[in-house]
Amino acid sequence: PAHIITPSALARHVLPLGTTTLFADTLQFWELGGRRAFVTVADALARSPLKFYWMVRVQGQTRTPDEPRTFRPRELARALTHPWVAAIGEVTRWTEIHGGDHDLLARLELGRARALRVEGHTAGARSDKIPAIAAGGLTSDHEPITAAEVLDRARQGIAVMLRDSSLRPDLGGLLDALKDAPGLAARAMLTADGSMPAFIRDHGFVDHLLRTALAAGVSPADAYRMVTLNPATYFRKDDEIGGIAPGRYADVCVLSDLSQPRPEIVIARGRVAARNGRVLVKVPEPAWSRVFTSPAARLRGGWRARPDDFRLPERNSLPVIRLVSAVITRLEERRPVPGDLHAALVDRAGRWVAPALVAGFADRLDGLAATVTTDFNIVVLGRSREAMARAVNRLLQVHGGIVIVDGDRVAWELPLPLGGIMTRLSLTEAARREDELHALLRERGYAFHDPFFTLLFLAADFLPAVRLTPRGVWDVKAGRLLLPRRRRV
Repeated sequence: PAHIITPSALARHVLPLGTTTLFADTLQFWELGGRRAFVTVADALARSPLKFYWMVRVQGQTRTPDEPRTFRPRELARALTHPWVAAIGEVTRWTEIHGGDHDLLARLELGRARALRVEGHTAGARSDKIPAIAAGGLTSDHEPITAAEVLDRARQGIAVMLRDSSLRPDLGGLLDALKDAPGLAARAMLTADGSMPAFIRDHGFVDHLLRTALAAGVSPADAYRMVTLNPATYFRKDDEIGGIAPGRYADVCVLSDLSQPRPEIVIARGRVAARNGRVLVKVPEPAWSRVFTSPAARLRGGWRARPDDFRLPERNSLPVIRLVSAVITRLEERRPVPGDLHAALVDRAGRWVAPALVAGFADRLDGLAATVTTDFNIVVLGRSREAMARAVNRLLQVHGGIVIVDGDRVAWELPLPLGGIMTRLSLTEAARREDELHALLRERGYAFHDPFFTLLFLAADFLPAVRLTPRGVWDVKAGRLLLPRRRRV
C-alpha cells in the first residue's frame, strides 16, 4: 500500500487519518524471503490496531529465472491457509491468463478453491479480452484509467477499484462512470494503490479518496460505502469489518461532518487509536532480521562493480529505451547520441549484468544505483561508467537503497537497509528524503513527476514498450530479446 516505508510506519501515519484496515501486497517479502518471510510479517502485524489482510502473489512482477523456485505451488498453497490472507494478487500478466497458460491458471485455482479473490492488473487489455480474463479467474481490476474502461470491466463481471495514487491520480475522471451507471456505487471500491510517502503526506490516504469523491458530487452515503462496506463485502470479510454491528471489529471514525472525512477520533479494535491527528496506540514492528535473512536480501554478496560492467557491445545500432513519461517507454534503434545514459540491471549477487542505453531520464546524471526495482535487483544509470560503479559499490556498503554519485563523490543517498526496499524512517521523514531525490534529479535533467516509479518500473515487463529485464533489453509487444544480459567476469 506504500513504498520504501514499513507497513508499521504506514499504519502509524494513516490510523489518525481514519484507516483501520488495509488489504496489502506480499510481493516484497515473498521475493526476498519466501513464505517464511511473509508469515513472519503477517504474524507480527496480526496484533496491529490497524488490521492487515494480505494478498499473496503467485508469480513475480517481472519474469526472472528464479521464479519457479521462488513461487513453488506447495509453498503458495500453505501460505493461502494463513488466517489473514484474503486474496491472490495482484496478477500483472493478464496476457498469460488470456492465452490459457496452464501453470498460472493452476496457481489461481489454489485461491479459488479456498474462495479467495484474485486481484487483477489489466492495463492495456481491450474490451474483447476481458471475458477470457474474467473466466480465467481474475475477480477485480484497479487499472482502468477512463470511465469507459471502468464500465467495460464492471459490465463483464469484474469488480472495479477506482484508483487515485501518486503515479495515477485518476479518480476524478473515473467517477464519471457513476453518472452513467449510478448503481455501480453499490459495488465499486476506491483505492490508494501503492502511493509514495510524499503524496500521502501532502494529500492523505483514504480520507483523500473520500474528499475527491465528495468534491466530484458523489453522495456521502455512496462515497463512504465505497471505502467500507463494498471492499469488506467484495473480500468476503463483511462479517468482520465494513459496518458497525454485533460480532464485528469495533472500528469507528468520529467525524465533525460527513463533508470532512478526516476524523476527530479513531476507534480501532474497540480502543481509541487516534485523536485529533495523533496516534495513541503502539503498532508492532516485525523482526526484520528474521524476514530478510539471505545474503542476497541483505546485499552481502562480497562483490564489487567495475566500470567495465557497463560497457555496451560494438554495434552499428543499439536498442535505446526512450522514456516518454515517468513509466512508459518507446523503443529506438540507433547509434548513441549525446544525452543518452548508460544503464544496466545488475544481479544482486553480482553474477550477471544486462547493459542498455536509456534516453530521456536525466542527461546530467553521472551515476545512480538503486535496489528499488520490480525484479529486486540493482538498476544503474549514468553518463559516467566510473561514477556508476562507485554508486553500485556504495549501495552495497549501505545494504540497498538509492545512491547518486557526482564525479568521484557520493552526492546523495537513501539507505534502505531492510531488504534494500524499506527504511525504518517514519512516513514524514521518508517523504522529506523523497523530496530531496526529486529535486536532485530535476537539477540533473529529470522532467517527469515521479522518479521513484521510473526506477521501479524500468524492469517491469508487463508495461509497454521496451524494458530492461533480467533477460536483457526486452521488446514487450513483440516478445523478443533485443540485447541479452551477460555473465560478469
